[in-house]
Amino acid sequence: MVVKSRNIDMCSGPLFKNVMKFAVPFMLTLMLQHLYNAADIMVVGRYAGQEALAGVGTTGSLTSVLINLFVGLSVGVSVTLGRALGAKDEENANKIVHTAITLSVICGVFISVIGIVFAERLLKLIDVPDNVMPQAKLYMKIVFAGKMPSLLYNFGSAILRAKGDTKRPLYIVTISGVVNVLLNLFFVIKLEMQADGVALATVISQVITAVWVMMLLCRETDVTKISIKKLKIHKNQLKDILKMGIPSGIQSTVFSLSNTLVQSTVNGFGSAAIAGSTASNNVGNFYGSSMEGFAQAALAFTSQNVGAKKYKRINRIIGCCIMGVAIASVATVLITVFAGERLISFYAPGDFEAIKYGTARLMIVGSTYFFLGLMNVMSRTLWGLGKSVTAMLISMFGVCGIRIMWIYTVFQRFSSWQVLFISYPASWLGTFILHFIFYLFAKKQLNSKPDMLDL
Repeated sequence: MVVKSRNIDMCSGPLFKNVMKFAVPFMLTLMLQHLYNAADIMVVGRYAGQEALAGVGTTGSLTSVLINLFVGLSVGVSVTLGRALGAKDEENANKIVHTAITLSVICGVFISVIGIVFAERLLKLIDVPDNVMPQAKLYMKIVFAGKMPSLLYNFGSAILRAKGDTKRPLYIVTISGVVNVLLNLFFVIKLEMQADGVALATVISQVITAVWVMMLLCRETDVTKISIKKLKIHKNQLKDILKMGIPSGIQSTVFSLSNTLVQSTVNGFGSAAIAGSTASNNVGNFYGSSMEGFAQAALAFTSQNVGAKKYKRINRIIGCCIMGVAIASVATVLITVFAGERLISFYAPGDFEAIKYGTARLMIVGSTYFFLGLMNVMSRTLWGLGKSVTAMLISMFGVCGIRIMWIYTVFQRFSSWQVLFISYPASWLGTFILHFIFYLFAKKQLNSKPDMLDL
């Protein structure tokens, strides 16, 4: 197999340098993907008013509940393909690639139908205000119409990342992100559309990413090359993808359910609070992207090194990823302290009440993303080790359990905006501690009985 220079050797060479080469393009890719939604929020906030802004923002957590189960399967693709590449099992790797692409199309069509048909009923479950409902429903239906190309890109980029190629997904998202912003401005300002305009721009951009990643995979010269005629579900490979991916999807879905509970609580403060929280959450998405880059590096590097049976490198992988998280966290804290209010005002200029709510949330959540980074690095390391079910259960109990208990105990007593959002860093820190404790046991087991890995 010919290894292209754009791919990263995860099993040898300078570790921190290679982790950075993987993580930085990946985090930039995530940031540009979040620019889709950020552009939606900024454009409607500036040109379509508070109700349109709230309509776009309030659908975020609900949309995540519906799609995260399927997006989580891409984690299964990364782990299983990484193992196969590390073990140099080319036949298995090629079957994984074709199974993954076929699966993404099937899941995409299914989730589009569910989202479109049940949009209004689902929005009513989270108590979306009547004045916000028309814009929220319209935005949600259009966005869900584009979920098939969205999942196709996610699975395709997971294939590229599994072999260390994080640069080409960055190029794809850069171009499609520019298209998204330009279309947002055209639809909303020129055509005077509202939430429907930004939703349509997002869908068009997602189609571009899906077509592009498929073109790349069809032209590859290694075992990840896609042949349209060979697209099918391979039973054994599907089983391995689902074994790793379903727990990830369930975890993400349950996380989104806890976020939806928080969103439902926010909705009780009114449309200004929804708009402010939406703006703060979008800024936080960029912060989270910097942390997620190192978490995905932990997943990819651990998976390949387990496949290559180089277990001694795993502690060093974790250390390098945590070092990267610490560097990124310094930047997020400085930005929050010195530019937080200005960032929120970009989304809702002149809306002083929304800016007040958004700034308060950002000061609490935005300055504590280091804990999120720690939690995600340890969680993804466990996934790379094959401990998918255990990692899922720990994450669900930690993040969701702590957050829900906080809302029904501490928040019920004090009922303030600030107290509500302290639930985020509290849940991240608690879950990291639980993950780390289990990792110590898993690593000991790996050193003594490596055949007991889940895959």
